[in-house]
Amino acid sequence: MKNIFFPLMIPSVLLVLLVLPINLVSARSFNNDFETGDLTDWEKDGEAFDFQPTWGDNPTARNRGQPSQHQGDWWLGLYEKYQGPDIGKKEGQNPGGTQGDGPQGTLTSIEFTIIGESMNFLIGGGNHAWDVAPAPCCVNLEINGKVERTATGNATETMSRKEWDVSDLKGKTAQLVVIDNNSGGWGHPNFDDVHQADSKGENIPWDRVLAVDARGKLAVSWAQMKKYY
Repeated sequence: MKNIFFPLMIPSVLLVLLVLPINLVSARSFNNDFETGDLTDWEKDGEAFDFQPTWGDNPTARNRGQPSQHQGDWWLGLYEKYQGPDIGKKEGQNPGGTQGDGPQGTLTSIEFTIIGESMNFLIGGGNHAWDVAPAPCCVNLEINGKVERTATGNATETMSRKEWDVSDLKGKTAQLVVIDNNSGGWGHPNFDDVHQADSKGENIPWDRVLAVDARGKLAVSWAQMKKYY
């Protein structure tokens, strides 16, 4: 009897999915720290990101005297040109290799919903601000193409953690844009390990962020539909 009933209930489940104001989303993570070793979840434009992310403390490998202080193995270092012992060897790269400040471009993340009170991240490199410099290198938080928050490094390869208050943007859909439009001195940003955080300052897992729709409600999964039967 149970085997007969299950096919009969499928049309009813589909009807519920069509009628209820829900948004089916598969919970997934976000390449927020580049530990995939590539630019998954990000779209590049221009040449600056052709050899990114970089691997390891490449500034120290070239005796810069300013350790990157990156998280994990991979990070965005737009002056660097070393993609690790596997890719680097294949591409003829060596530790300490650089591409310099010449290449320019942008890197744009996938869309995500702002559900936290704040966002924090590691940033370094140049201090050419978005709203001051004619040729910025910075990281922006954009909503519908409008820059809502921006940050730069402090003219050092060493990254430090900065934070944006995004409490007034909760529920909105945003993107991160890493911008390298400067080819002069300190014409590159460094960036890594971005998170949203709750009111207690605790980082929110990205799979939870991406399972929330624009109305701030948790997306409904197939498993959750069982409660209706």
